[in-house]
Formats: sequence, structure tokens, C-alpha cells
Amino acid sequence: MKILVANKFCPLHPKAGGSEKHLLEIFSRLGEKHEVILISAMFPGAKREEIIKNIKIVRFGSEKSENIIAIHLLFPFLISKFLKIYKPDLFIEDISLVPLFTPVLFPRQKKIIIIHHLNGRWLFKSQNFVYAAVGYLAEKLFLLLYKNEEIVVVSDWMRVILSNHGFKNIVKILNGVDGNLFDIRKNYSKNPTILFLGHLEVRKGADLFLKTFTIVKNAFPNVKYIIAGRRFENFKEKEISGVEFLGYVPEEKKRELLSSAWLFVMPSRIEGYGIVSLEANATGTFVVGNNVPGLQEVIKDNETGALVNCFDMDKFGKTIISWLDTEKLKSREEACRSWAKSHAWEKSAEEFEKLISNLQNKPG
Repeated sequence: MKILVANKFCPLHPKAGGSEKHLLEIFSRLGEKHEVILISAMFPGAKREEIIKNIKIVRFGSEKSENIIAIHLLFPFLISKFLKIYKPDLFIEDISLVPLFTPVLFPRQKKIIIIHHLNGRWLFKSQNFVYAAVGYLAEKLFLLLYKNEEIVVVSDWMRVILSNHGFKNIVKILNGVDGNLFDIRKNYSKNPTILFLGHLEVRKGADLFLKTFTIVKNAFPNVKYIIAGRRFENFKEKEISGVEFLGYVPEEKKRELLSSAWLFVMPSRIEGYGIVSLEANATGTFVVGNNVPGLQEVIKDNETGALVNCFDMDKFGKTIISWLDTEKLKSREEACRSWAKSHAWEKSAEEFEKLISNLQNKPG
């Protein structure tokens, strides 16, 4: 079978995140059996075409730009072009922020839609007003126009939201976790170290984490905050003694950080089903996360992590303080690893393969 996938970014794009990780893990496995082609935005230094882990990536846009705006403007027109070129048996619309309205533009094309979460009002916190308004309207139109499509979600909370809006064909396929992370042994740093790993943007809540530093430092004067991830939007890095900004870190450094961290924090304002929380758990690292949908499903409160209202700085800080005890954390390591092991990309790919087979056998 020939599968054409559309996502605004490929897994190598500088702005790639969890949805692109999900795409790579699922479709690289499906690519062992099927021909998989991904169309996505160009970025500086990238090749127009290349094959990565069984996925043929075809990029468009300027070679001198990350094409953030261009991709939303050009994608609907380019999909028509690529559908004619490749004549796929199945089209996958992997929605990342703005839907492409394929049910209206290509109603006869057999397709599956992947959506991780809706951003809603948080768009207005992370985008300028015009972009936020366009994105907000696009999400409302998604809820109206996609009701009859085959939808894949990664969480129960998204399944419930879509069901309440009249969607009928919804399948939940959980995210997985990299198996090699289970090889990492905890080697707690001498001083309390708390790790944030993710994009430095409003949705991910690094700013909420930073606001707890004074509270935690009063209780643990030698505490260290490590913030690793690419800077997005207008996030301002503050020079604070005891806070280290690492920027983007390669995989080997990420493994080192997870091994030595006492706690991992995930103060996201909104999440689909946080892959990075599972990755932390796979190394035996306890996670303190925001008590929001998505994280409520991926964090087992008081077992693999602690759920707290991260908008309340006092509560957030005191929760971090309450878990800065290595003996207490060691007692949770086995539960963390066990929970992470229940999430496997191989299983996710098998469930997606089953969905494809069922769709193939549907008339029309």
C-alpha cells in the first residue's frame, strides 16, 4: 500500500516536537511493509528529498526559511499536487495546530486524521492575535467538518471531546516510549537537580517552573534547575544563579540529564499525552506535572509522578520540595519503569496497521 502523510514539519525540522516523534515512530514501522511518503516544510540545510527510517520525506518551501507561515498557506494546494503525483491508497492528515480541511477539499480520498489535542484559548497566549484567531477559528471548523472522518487520538480526553461533538469513528492509539531508555540507571546528582526538557514556549510552561525557584531554593539552598530545549517565540532566558539553560541537547546528553535528575517537571498548560513524561519514567525518574487533561492520563498520581496545579506557584513549589528526597524517589523507580513499559511503539504501530486494514476493507 502507498501511504501519503502530510505534517507541517518532518521529524528533523528544528521546530519538530511530540507529534513529529509520534509520526516517525509509527510510520517508520509501517514503512517496513508499506511505501510511506511524508510531505512537510523545508528548513535551512535540509535536502529536498531523503529517506529516513523507511519514510521518504519530500519537502517544499524556501531553502533559507523554516517556512512556518508558508506551509499553512501552501499546504492545501500542494496536497492536490502530491495526490496526483503519488496516487496514494491512503492519505494521512497529521494535524499540528491548523487542520488542512481535507474532508472539504478531497472528499473522495480515503484518509485517516491524526489529532493530538486542541489548543483552544491557549492559542492567544502563545501566538500573536491574528495567528491565534485564525488557529482558533480553524479548530472550530475542524469540529464541524471532520465529524465523519476516521480519527486517531492519543488520549481519552480528546476522544471524549470529539465524541461530545458528534464524531463517530474515533480510535485511541497510545504513544510509546523508546526501549533504549530502560537501560539508563539512576545516578542521582549530589545536589538536588530538577529537569525541564521541552520547547521553551508558552504551552510547555517553562515560565511556570522558573517561578518556583525562589520557593524551592529557600528550602534547598543548593538546588539546581536545568532547562533544556529550543527557545520558541519570545521566551526570555533569565540569568539566575542556580538555573542553567542548555538550549537544544542531543540524545546522549538527554540520557545523561535523565539519569542524574532528581525530578522531572512537566508544567504544560496543555498536552495531548506527554511522550517526554513516559521517557522520564522509563529511566526511573519521577515526574511532577500540571493537573491538566493529557497529563492526568500519562502521570499516575503519587506512583509515577505528582499532579499539581502548576498555575499556583506556592503549591507547585511545595510539591517539588516534598519530593526532593532520594530514598522516597528510589521507592518509586520500579513503578515508573513498569508504567513506561506498558507503552510500546511496536504496539502502537500494530494498532495503526489494524486500523488501516479495517479501512481498506470498507466499501467506498
